[in-house]
Amino acid sequence: MSVLDDLRTTFANRTARTAVEWRGRAYSYGELERLALAAGALLRERGMEPGERVAVWTADRFAFLVAHLGVLLGGGVGLPLNPKFTREEMRHFLADSGAAVVVSDPDNLPLLDELRSSLPDLRSFVTPEEVTNAPHRSAHHAATAPDDPCLILYSSGTTGRPKGVVHTSANLGASLRALRDCWRVNPDDAVLHVLPMFHIHGLSFAAQMTLLAGGRLLLEDGFHTDRTLAAAARATVVMAVPTIYYRLLDHPGFRASACELSGVRLFTCGSAPIRPEVLPVLEEILKRPIINRYGMTESHVIASLPLDGPWPWGSVGLPLAGIELEVVDATGQPLPTGEVGAVRVRGPNLFREYWRNPDATAQAFAGGWFDTGDLGSLDSNGFLTLAGRSTDLIITSGYNVYPQVVERAVNECPGVRESAVFGLPDSLSGETVAAAVVRSDPTLDEAGLLAFLKTRLVDYQRPRVFVFVDELPRNAMGKVPAAALRELVRNK
Repeated sequence: MSVLDDLRTTFANRTARTAVEWRGRAYSYGELERLALAAGALLRERGMEPGERVAVWTADRFAFLVAHLGVLLGGGVGLPLNPKFTREEMRHFLADSGAAVVVSDPDNLPLLDELRSSLPDLRSFVTPEEVTNAPHRSAHHAATAPDDPCLILYSSGTTGRPKGVVHTSANLGASLRALRDCWRVNPDDAVLHVLPMFHIHGLSFAAQMTLLAGGRLLLEDGFHTDRTLAAAARATVVMAVPTIYYRLLDHPGFRASACELSGVRLFTCGSAPIRPEVLPVLEEILKRPIINRYGMTESHVIASLPLDGPWPWGSVGLPLAGIELEVVDATGQPLPTGEVGAVRVRGPNLFREYWRNPDATAQAFAGGWFDTGDLGSLDSNGFLTLAGRSTDLIITSGYNVYPQVVERAVNECPGVRESAVFGLPDSLSGETVAAAVVRSDPTLDEAGLLAFLKTRLVDYQRPRVFVFVDELPRNAMGKVPAAALRELVRNK
């Protein structure tokens, strides 16, 4: 069963119920379907053929959603892009994807027109206003097969140049159904959406999964502490990334406002690890657990903490239904409980291929499993705890150092707000352990940190280089790129 089958069923069964609330207006499922079908028909008129890529590159979040649904229902392949991408980033993504149509803000049209001569596949541009005001003619759902591509998302590029991740209608549907069932999202839920629309977290987990479940999407312009807290008072589900929770904790009115959130049954966190020492504070304020989960562009959500517990400290939970997960050594053999190794998965949630990159596809699926590139360990009950990316593993004097293990110890030090641990080249040991530290106590120094860590980490795990910063460098989804951390040291 495909995601399009699921959406068609929801549209047919919930015509009069509210699908999206946006800037004070409620749109029913019937209205949203008509808007999406009209948008799909417009895109076909502008050059979108079945199976072709349509880039959605706009800061208008409602138009983004309508355009994306229009591409799906119209038989195209959606390509969501960050509205803050630069000229060269856009040139790369449009050229690599072979996008036929771009939905973009009017201010971007001169740039797109300038790039057009180097993009032979690009046929036309469509503005957000045209998308949301397309004529409501007798449009129809395009005929598609479950194994047809419907979505391309570019990976974050942590291991090199971003790769296009191709999802089919079948694997997208399987992913969203498994997540819906795990989190028990239902037609009575109102899901607060303040996440970027161009990322898998905001587009698939928050938006598409809510619509697939028949719930109500509370679509906001983005995160803003006061406005988000006010909107959360009308929600039953709040999806966020660690940065959002950190900023809420910094907000002087958070504790007082939290009493208005009693209707929220589920708070989730993902896209980057939340600091485990922050969780007790948040849960005491919110009177609810923060349900951590683990996913990636290639797989959607892989694992989640169960809603009813238990919630092991630092764990990202159990695999979702239908997903197999194992932790293996360098030879591909499963490791005993508690040992750190490579995390790999298989199941109906996985993407089909890397766009125009058969070598990378074959490598990722070698042995019949998908290599996530993450390191982790399993406990005796099958709960997964991550130890970082395999590319971020620090090997110093022959010893393996896992950044998240060191970060947890550093973050426990009084006066530390948060930290990020990374490796630096070293002529003697191969690599040396470094830490970027954000202090809550400006008097804390390197000597104080090392004294604290002496009884908590073995000698080779202790950072040899510290850089104190006002905040950690983060990308759009709150992740801290290792390259940006190394740049901090170079600029020290």
